[in-house]
Amino acid sequence: MKKLLLSLFCFTTIVYSCNTKEKKEQQAIDMDVKNSTLVSVGQSVPDFNFIRNTDTVHISDFKGKVVFMNFFATSCPICIKELPVIHNEIWKKYNHIEDFEFFVFGRGHSIAEMDSFRTKWEYTFEIIPDPDKVIYTKFATKYIPRNIILNRDGVIIFEATGFDDDKLAEIKAILEKELKAN
Repeated sequence: MKKLLLSLFCFTTIVYSCNTKEKKEQQAIDMDVKNSTLVSVGQSVPDFNFIRNTDTVHISDFKGKVVFMNFFATSCPICIKELPVIHNEIWKKYNHIEDFEFFVFGRGHSIAEMDSFRTKWEYTFEIIPDPDKVIYTKFATKYIPRNIILNRDGVIIFEATGFDDDKLAEIKAILEKELKAN
C-alpha cells in the first residue's frame, strides 16, 4: 500500500511539475509576444507607404474604408496554414465590397519571391513585399502571423499574433460588424 501511495505521489508530482513548467513557458512566450508588439487596439495606425499596382500609396489613403492587414513569411508554417483560410474566408467574401481593403505583406520578402509564392499557391490577392521589414517594424519586432483590422477612421480595432479558429471567428465577426455599419 505504501508503494502504491508513494508511486501515486511521485506521478502526481511529476505531472504537476510538467504542467507548471509548461504554463510558465507559455506565460514567458505570451509576455515576449506582448513586449514585441508595438501597436495596440485603440491607437491610430502608424504612418507608412508601400507600392500597390506600381503606385506608391499611403495607409492614410484608405481612411473611410475598413482595412484588413496580414503579415506573414514563407518560412512560417502557421502562416502557410493561415493564408488559404484568409484567402477563402475573408478575401473571397469581402474583396468586392467598395469600402473594404485587404493587404497581405510578405515580411522580409522581395517582389520576385512574393510573385512566385502567389503563383504557386494560386492566390488571387496581391502580396505586398516588405523586404527590409520597414512596414512590419511599425507594428512589431518579431512574431508572425499578425493580423490587424483598422476601422474607417484608421484606428486599430483588432490586433493579434498567431492564428487559430477563435482568432478567425473574431476577425470575421469584427469585419461583419464594421462592414454592416456603413
